[in-house]
Amino acid sequence: MADFFKSVSVMLGLCLLTAQANESDSLPDIEEPLQPIGFFGTVTGDVELGFLWASGNTDSFAIRANSELVHELEYFRNRYQVQSMLQKNNILNASSGEKSKVTTASRYGFSGQSNYKIVTGRQTIFGRGAFLRDKFGAFKEQASLVVGYGNRLYEKQTDYVDIETGPGFGHQKSAAGNTNTGLIWYLAANIDYQLTSSSKFRQTLESTMSMNGENSTLLSRSSITAKIADSLSMRFNFIVKYNSRPEGALESTDSETSASLVYTF
Repeated sequence: MADFFKSVSVMLGLCLLTAQANESDSLPDIEEPLQPIGFFGTVTGDVELGFLWASGNTDSFAIRANSELVHELEYFRNRYQVQSMLQKNNILNASSGEKSKVTTASRYGFSGQSNYKIVTGRQTIFGRGAFLRDKFGAFKEQASLVVGYGNRLYEKQTDYVDIETGPGFGHQKSAAGNTNTGLIWYLAANIDYQLTSSSKFRQTLESTMSMNGENSTLLSRSSITAKIADSLSMRFNFIVKYNSRPEGALESTDSETSASLVYTF
């Protein structure tokens, strides 16, 4: 896994150096930047909500809620994300023959990031903080503080490709209660692409490499959002989470596939 992260670091470094070498006082003619930003900036975001009910032989309830807010200013780009999931199942007690409601999934987390734009606004310096609590995951708690350098390699209207990397400080608490705190290296890539006038593809990759040889993580989020009417859309998500050193018999890789309603503002 360490060789994988080193390879990714080298590739991102080459991309960043190439982009910086090509930076100029104006954007390339083939790219169309977003519209000028006013004094108070622009605020965009969405709220995503998904439900699951099952009854009969399987009796369960699940709710999934996410929200993202982006505040774009002349010199700053601020992004805030909140996520949560709760699932309960009625489990049959073999001895009593009665069903009891048991929580089988409980997760919530948030992250905040601020990018200061330099040069033509394509290159940035960023600070990021994130926290995740997952009661039934390989790690109950994961938190990080990161500072680093980012580059918007491509931008055309609402389409863009971002790459970010930098050092930070991470904290993890395993399912068994063991804690690990130390230096990390953060790598991320974000892609937004308008497939059609009513559908959009988004890909996010986030990874943290432990500098002391402990658990390293990789998170991939892929989604397609299709507009239903006005501000209401349907979103299909596929999420993969990887932990390099889970404890005991816990799996290193988790995946989720879901569909949700999204309100965009």
